[in-house]
Amino acid sequence: MNGVSALTAMAAGLLSFLSPCVLPLIPAYLSLVSGYGLSDIRSGAARNRVLKRTLVFVAGFSIVFAALGLLFSGASMLLGGLSRTITLIAGILVIILGVNLIFDFIKALDLEARFHSTKAPRGYAGAFLLGIAFAAGWSPCVGPILASILLFAAQGGNAPKSGLLLLAYSAGLALPFLAAGLFFDRLTPLMSWFKHHARAVRVASGGLLVALGAFMAFGRLSYVNSLTADASGALRAAIASSPASVNGVSGGLWCLIAVSIVAVPAIRHRQAPSPVQVSFAALFFAVALGDFSGLWSTARLVAGWLGYQGA
Repeated sequence: MNGVSALTAMAAGLLSFLSPCVLPLIPAYLSLVSGYGLSDIRSGAARNRVLKRTLVFVAGFSIVFAALGLLFSGASMLLGGLSRTITLIAGILVIILGVNLIFDFIKALDLEARFHSTKAPRGYAGAFLLGIAFAAGWSPCVGPILASILLFAAQGGNAPKSGLLLLAYSAGLALPFLAAGLFFDRLTPLMSWFKHHARAVRVASGGLLVALGAFMAFGRLSYVNSLTADASGALRAAIASSPASVNGVSGGLWCLIAVSIVAVPAIRHRQAPSPVQVSFAALFFAVALGDFSGLWSTARLVAGWLGYQGA
């Protein structure tokens, strides 16, 4: 993608999910979307319904964000693209937004137009409308990051690619939502850890925006893409020169993850792994076996993912 890559946009979406005004209310949103209480969600009894409703919910806000990308890109096309002066101003604006995330000196940006409802939405249509309301009502909360992605979309002046860029941002925001809906009982400690380190999340988010804004202001935004492209090329070269070694390393990593899934909880809590943990460990062992035997190469998939620029 011309400008910022889809991978960077996904990272921005993840940071939006971890923002201090979104993460603490995830349990409430999951309960509202599914119609179940938190006790049912924590127990896993409502997992199937929560996952289905959450899928529809994220589809709602993804459509809104993609439409915003098309709108900003269309405005850029009508203006004949962004001039160098406008790009410079936009880059400086992104830097200011990033610095404000760290130091919070522009109090007007702290205003939030949250969507509140005390009734669970009815069916899938209600979950979809709640997703649309989330995108509209919480945009001020994730505003600095979202505004920066929209500025990058406008810089490209290409409607399909701009829509894809905002879909990548939505994916970064949506995947943790889906994971929380599916494994809320397992992810609660991790979510608590992020809430206790909200300051670090703000600093990381602000640092990302400052870096991207600087690249944009100096007309070097394409350098961001070249970093992942270089990493992809290096990995492809390693695979070409010694595929068995690379597959062995990736298979070993999958085995390490599989062992950690069942061993870490057993060591920390001194209890047998749950069926879900055993299932995931078996899945990762199967992926590792495929790497070891040469049936597939996850390293090659990673190389392709790193090299993808949203074209």
